[in-house]
Amino acid sequence: MRKIKVAVIGIGHLGKVHAEKLANFSEVELKALVDIDLNKAKEVANYLKIKYQIEPEVFSDFRSLLLLKNNIDAVVIATPTVTHYEIAKEFLFQRKAIFLEKPIAHSWEHSVELVELSEKMKVPLQVGYIERFQEPVKLLIKKVQNPLFIEAHRLSSFVERNLDVDVVLDLMIHDLDLALYLKKYPRIKMVHAVGAPLFSDHPDIVNARIVFEDETTANFTASRVSLKKERRFRVFEKGIYYVVDTLEKSFLEIKVNFQKKEFISFKKEFPDSDPLKEELESFVKSLINKEKVKIPGREALEALRLAFLIKSSVEENLRKLK
Repeated sequence: MRKIKVAVIGIGHLGKVHAEKLANFSEVELKALVDIDLNKAKEVANYLKIKYQIEPEVFSDFRSLLLLKNNIDAVVIATPTVTHYEIAKEFLFQRKAIFLEKPIAHSWEHSVELVELSEKMKVPLQVGYIERFQEPVKLLIKKVQNPLFIEAHRLSSFVERNLDVDVVLDLMIHDLDLALYLKKYPRIKMVHAVGAPLFSDHPDIVNARIVFEDETTANFTASRVSLKKERRFRVFEKGIYYVVDTLEKSFLEIKVNFQKKEFISFKKEFPDSDPLKEELESFVKSLINKEKVKIPGREALEALRLAFLIKSSVEENLRKLK
């Protein structure tokens, strides 16, 4: 079986992890690493050579990939969000499959353009919504039928990464994707969101209340300035509710026995898993089997649409405070 030839663009913290995961796949030939800091790319390439006996080429300019003799089949883009549009567009025109870390692009217009281009060129475009590959989340997806209320808290401590976007596109977007997926992508009736920039030039903490067309609601809180980490997602239905904790790797189900007027709880804890590995495996297998990618660009746009509505609401409310 011919191996899928892949290049990783952006060898920061996440890009390095992507590269190492791909180096472990028997179906993949890791052809190249690209980073504007060439020394960083060389350092990771040397690490992979020692540990996995592979020798990917290194470049400082993503356009250099187009000059490779044996070329490539796919690229993983893990660069800052502001660069996604320029890089992804180039490889879509070259008909190279793309795994693109979220969010798709820095603006709604550019995001739509990339998705439409991928569809027009018939090029696979998978977006990195990693939470769908968490084991407790997969169980939640199987269980949920008719959500009446959704509540999500995603809190993280401050790190000097991904500061080119606000906390909505950085963190909250994972919960937006999951909520919309569980609700089967309903129309949005109302968005009210507040937030504030604290340690960066963009809002670092945001709370958003969403009302859907069916009058059900969702409440999202995301922070990257918290002293503690939290990743908890709750779904309430008639007579039952679920709590997923992706830090604790747990799933909790609580039912109501109306006759006895008591709660019945069931909790399942999962062993450590590797959702990033599973996410990349699904991408590679879809290329090998010529199947639809797990989270295509068109589907990923839904959460991004809501994210930009939330961003607009935050900005409007911030202007009122001035």
